[in-house]
Amino acid sequence: MRIDGKTLARFLAFALLPLAPLIAHGQASLTWFGRPAISAYGVAPLEIYSQDRDVLQLYTGLEVARHSNLFALPDGVSPSALFGESSRSDTILRALAGVSFDRQVSLQRFRLDASVLPVKMLEYSRFDHVGYSAGGHWDWAVGRPYFGTLGVRFTSAATPFGNYYINRENIERRAKLYGSAGMRFTPDLAAFVGLDTETLDNSFSGVQAADYRLVSTEAGLRFARGDANSVDLVWRHTNGDYPNRQVVDALGNLLPGAVDNEFSQDAILARLQVRPSNDSRMGGQIGYTQRRFDAVSQRDFGGVTAGLDIEWRPTGLFTMRAELIRDIQSEEILSASYVDLTTLRLRPSFQLTGRILINGLVSVSRAAYEGDPGIAASAGPTRKDDINVLGIGLGYEYARNITVNLEARRTERKSNVGSVEYTDNMLSANVLARF
Repeated sequence: MRIDGKTLARFLAFALLPLAPLIAHGQASLTWFGRPAISAYGVAPLEIYSQDRDVLQLYTGLEVARHSNLFALPDGVSPSALFGESSRSDTILRALAGVSFDRQVSLQRFRLDASVLPVKMLEYSRFDHVGYSAGGHWDWAVGRPYFGTLGVRFTSAATPFGNYYINRENIERRAKLYGSAGMRFTPDLAAFVGLDTETLDNSFSGVQAADYRLVSTEAGLRFARGDANSVDLVWRHTNGDYPNRQVVDALGNLLPGAVDNEFSQDAILARLQVRPSNDSRMGGQIGYTQRRFDAVSQRDFGGVTAGLDIEWRPTGLFTMRAELIRDIQSEEILSASYVDLTTLRLRPSFQLTGRILINGLVSVSRAAYEGDPGIAASAGPTRKDDINVLGIGLGYEYARNITVNLEARRTERKSNVGSVEYTDNMLSANVLARF
């Protein structure tokens, strides 16, 4: 079937919902190295810090990546209608420079970091940009009974290709502030409360309906046995506000009235950190989440959500890491208010020699675009995507603080909406150094 370029551009500019954390093929290892992660609850350690916890550390990197289908377009579709060029492929250059600080002072632990990530595209230079990440985390304690966290994070990065099909760059600026406080009743039992806020602002007006403001509170009990095993039972409440109301449907047509996507959400969760044996560990959370929309009840959601991470090291050379995720995405635009996403991801690794490590990646995801308001021209079946990712990588430790990494990855999205299917093959090489 032949698709007219203008029709495709008009549809794709409005119809697609973001799934950045899981399927954005424009993100590679160097990108994520420069963007340390904080969990949704503000309690996870920053990934940027090394295990030896040097007080001050500098890091830098350089990466080159080649994509066969940079914009995640369907087979046979030229990008010229949206981007003015006929080439579907491009080479991306990324650089990285940053600094981290990690210091234990008595019962207090302080961590700070800042990094910049310039990105250059050899053909589609209009998408060149400079991303950044900066933040800090304080694990505080007063004597033995009282403990908690306090932290902040600011990031700026371009929206990965495949999230929106727009002919210009969109910069996502995120800010997160979080804190928690707890009290131990016994060495094994504690109670805690937490508060966090998160904002997203998009630079391009065409996707600013996805801007959000989230405010969450939580309270729970923690059962801990030593440092290796703990179980938290948590109630968490979130209020979500989208300041820019939805005014168009999936085809770009004006709706009779603006749609307010404001919601409230409650979740009962069990968070786990368990080490069953010396060669295995399990962490994550599982629970029941209910989301209610004040203005459009058709978008309400209720169901089991989970994020579990299991690591098994049967020998000193082989490690298998498995992730199981069932969640709803918070970013919402147009014909769906959330994405019901289920993912199984396997990450085997094998230490071939003292300096060479082989990594694998197998990821299978199902994304259902739910919560259509059911008004005006937002007709059609519920979109369901199957996203499959296969990858293999090789890491070489050139020196104690310098590693060279090679990766080949194939990403494929199948859908009941044919115009969003795509396949992309990516080859990348990078070098990372810490000082």
